[in-house]
Amino acid sequence: MMHFKAIISLYLVAYVSCGTTLIRNRRQTSNEVATRIVAVSKAKPELLSTAVSQADPGLLRVALTDADPKLLEVALTQAIPELLGTALTEGVNGDNLRVALTKARPDTLATALTKADADLLFAALAEANPD
Repeated sequence: MMHFKAIISLYLVAYVSCGTTLIRNRRQTSNEVATRIVAVSKAKPELLSTAVSQADPGLLRVALTDADPKLLEVALTQAIPELLGTALTEGVNGDNLRVALTKARPDTLATALTKADADLLFAALAEANPD
């Protein structure tokens, strides 16, 4: 189990560090990368597995590169796997996900990822106007 977590963590760090270099206008600082590594290292293995196996690649990129590290940690340690999968599934608006992972209060995000109805969570992330 520990090897699985280490491999997934390294995969996610490599994805964040290398996979977005050509896409982003601004490179992440070493501190930003380090705080994301800490968030990922605290993740529950089943949530890392959900994020890697079920996520739309573009939404996973948003989550790993734009999220506030504290909110990323909440998502990867407290979420119900089904709801995390819903939040990262194809059809979700990346701008809405970005808002949720940068502007939400940690307790509000935790509630959304543990107690929400999956269909309502998808509707909110897919159809809401982020402005």
